[in-house]
Formats: sequence, C-alpha cells, structure tokens
Amino acid sequence: MGIQDRQYYRDEEESRGGFQAGNSTMITKIVAVTVAIYILDMFIGGRDHWLMRDMASGPQDLMRPLYWWRYLTSGFAHDPSGYQHILYNMLSLWFLGRSVEAVYGSKEILRFYLIAIVLGSVTQAVRQYAMVPEAEWARCLGASGAVVGVVMLFVFNFPKQTLLLFMVIPVPAWLVGVLLIGMNLLGATGVEVALPGSRDKIGRVAYDVHLVGVVFAIVYFKFKLNFGRMLPHRFSDLTSTIKPKLRVHDPDGYADIDAEGDALLEKVNQYGIESLSPRERKILEDYSRRMRQKHR
Repeated sequence: MGIQDRQYYRDEEESRGGFQAGNSTMITKIVAVTVAIYILDMFIGGRDHWLMRDMASGPQDLMRPLYWWRYLTSGFAHDPSGYQHILYNMLSLWFLGRSVEAVYGSKEILRFYLIAIVLGSVTQAVRQYAMVPEAEWARCLGASGAVVGVVMLFVFNFPKQTLLLFMVIPVPAWLVGVLLIGMNLLGATGVEVALPGSRDKIGRVAYDVHLVGVVFAIVYFKFKLNFGRMLPHRFSDLTSTIKPKLRVHDPDGYADIDAEGDALLEKVNQYGIESLSPRERKILEDYSRRMRQKHR
C-alpha cells in the first residue's frame, strides 16, 4: 500500500489543499526583511551607510555585551558598495531554502538560520581577536554563513537533485556541495577564490564564516537535531524541579510536529518514499500514528 493510500495522508492533503508555491514561507519572509533593510540603508544610511555599519559585527564587540546583538544583525546587513553580495545570498536562499523549509518546517528553519548567523559571526570575531593584530581588525557583514548552511542541508536532503551551476551547467546537488566546501577550504588557506559571500569592511570574503555554516549543517543533519524539540525539553527539566509533574497539552509543540509531518508528506509526493532518510521515516511513522489517534 502506497503512502497516498493511507487515510491520514488523504485527510491531511484534503485539509491543506496541497503545497502552494505562492504561499508566504519563512524563507520568503527572511529574504523580504533582508532586502528591505538593504533598501532602507540606501535611503537613510548616507554616504557612510551608517545602518549597515552599525549592524555589522566584529572582534571589538566581544568585550562589549551591550553590542552582542550585532552578532545576529550582521546576518541581515550586506555590502552597500554593490548589489552582487546580497543578490547571490538571497537568490541561493530563495531557490534552495524553500525546499529545506518543506523538510524541517518554517519555525525550525528560522531557528537554524538565526543560530547559523550567530555561530558564524562569533567565530569570525573570535578568530580575529585571537589571531589578527588589533589594527587589522575588520567588521563582518552578510548572511552567507547561514545561507551556506541552508544550501548544505539541501544537498544532504536532495543529493541527486539537479541544480544549475552558475545558472547554466546542470549538475547533481552533491557536486555543488563538494565544490562549495572545496572552494571555501582553498580560500581559507589563502588561495584567491571568487566567492560572493560574507565580507568584512574592506571587501574580503569571510571563508571561515562559510565553513562554520558547512560544519553546522553537517552536525545538524548527522545528529538529527531539532531545536524546536530540544528547547522545550530543557525548560521542562528546569521547571520540573520546582513544580509537580503535570501533563500539559502543548499545541505549539504539536504544530511544529504537524508542520514537519506535512513537509515530509510533500517530499514523498514530489520525490517518492525512497527520498526519506531513516530519521524522516521514523518521524513520518510517528506522525501517522498521531493522526490515526486524532481521527478516532
């Protein structure tokens, strides 16, 4: 019996009417906010682009806790001297991120994206603080550490999917992942590689930020992380020490699980049951069981 023959699949597909490409996804919102900030800086940033400058992060902020927010906002700031920086990042996020969101859900992809931004910008700041003379410290801005992480999640989930390298050459996604890692490793060792990624204030590509995105995606995928499940569990452990144990219905938690189940059903619909990893199969089985109980 195929998955489309199962009752819970029909119920869910009828209720949500199938995936609509025009729906406002979390990736769409991230792109919209990032582009809006870039345009806003064009109007109010002046010649020195103070908005982008103040959103950028650097090693000098490590010792100033009141400025730690910059390690997040730097991911929404881009090089104001040209459009290529933001264009490359947002196109990559738009074309590949929506499929990744369909696998992990809108809330989880947002968590992954924001954490990847912070990890990349903090790592870059710490590296400079430890290895670069203070006179040569540079501020970093750009989303590509997080974007690279999302691209790698696409590669891991859809390795045989055909992508257009440089918008022209059809290649499997796994090859894009290999090239992405290889070019950033070369760049990190001092070999000049033309990658329009995260940049510091003098235009250098922050290869270390890209590699943080790669490593983060590898760890996230290999260890089957889910921040939406991890955070409530930690909070429940804390509160259980001061409160009697009660069974609490958590609709938000179920909403995340339902969103992930819906995304996996859509993945099966597009690419077949063989496209699911063992982790995804287990999630879909659990989701199926809950749907059957729900409709009894």
